[in-house]
Amino acid sequence: MDNTQFPITIIMPVYNRAAIVGRTLRSIAAQTFRPLRVIIVDNGSTDGTDTIVAHWKNENEQPGLSIEILRESIPGATAARNRGLAETTSEYVMFFDSDDIMHPTHVERAMRGFNHPSHPDIVGWDVTLHDIHGRTRTAIFSAISPLWHNIMNGSMATQRYAARTSIIRKAGGWDNSILGWNDIELGTRLLKLNPVMLKLKGIPTVDIFQQQESITGTSFTQGTGRWESSLNTIETNLETMRHKRWVRLRRAHLAGLYASEGSSDLSSKLMASTLADEQCPFYRTLLRAAQALTARNIRGALRLFRPLF
Repeated sequence: MDNTQFPITIIMPVYNRAAIVGRTLRSIAAQTFRPLRVIIVDNGSTDGTDTIVAHWKNENEQPGLSIEILRESIPGATAARNRGLAETTSEYVMFFDSDDIMHPTHVERAMRGFNHPSHPDIVGWDVTLHDIHGRTRTAIFSAISPLWHNIMNGSMATQRYAARTSIIRKAGGWDNSILGWNDIELGTRLLKLNPVMLKLKGIPTVDIFQQQESITGTSFTQGTGRWESSLNTIETNLETMRHKRWVRLRRAHLAGLYASEGSSDLSSKLMASTLADEQCPFYRTLLRAAQALTARNIRGALRLFRPLF
């Protein structure tokens, strides 16, 4: 089957995931939707991941399930995703990570969404998030006030949507210079294009498992600098003062998270730069309050400020 006959492609970067990638690959092979194309981009694995992936391809490739393995020498998941995107010929694309799983009907469910009468450019869904301590919660996708929810809650995170390949390319693809929250940054550029969005109802069909080695890691402090860089890029690309203030609120929240993890110096430094960007005394007061509430681990603190921003 010619690759242009596959309506959707799953793109998955992988790097040193030999111990856990098999679980993800099995969940992809179990998808009920056909025809399906899968592009796996190895980012220079040294632990035998490439052997596992090659074996999986040999065992599972069949008519209706095309599997291609690529290699990308530029480090980082964004470079790997862009490499896969460059090879995609499908109308729709879904990015997935190598340590998570999709339920058997996940792709089928997404494709039903794309057949909705509204002709959506982006179809999204909630996911189940399992943190490293064994706690579970639902992480949302929102088609209502999507920019707010993306900046504050990461609702355009990699595993929460599929999109027309053309709109991903129109947005410019993944930014290789963004090392943290790169999906939030891409999501912001996508939303600037005013896409037609559809949220799928029902129970989540993706399980995300936090890993010590993941980009987000297990604490915000260990990734300091990455989050700030992403937020700086996002603010630069936003046009209205209201939206820029949303990013500043997210910075104040991040400063509060640093403080809650015991990194008071990082918190103070980030707040100083955030307040330096905000000249209005009213909003400066709100930013300080957001940091203080977050530092005290008050859940849902950002929701309290939404009517004021």
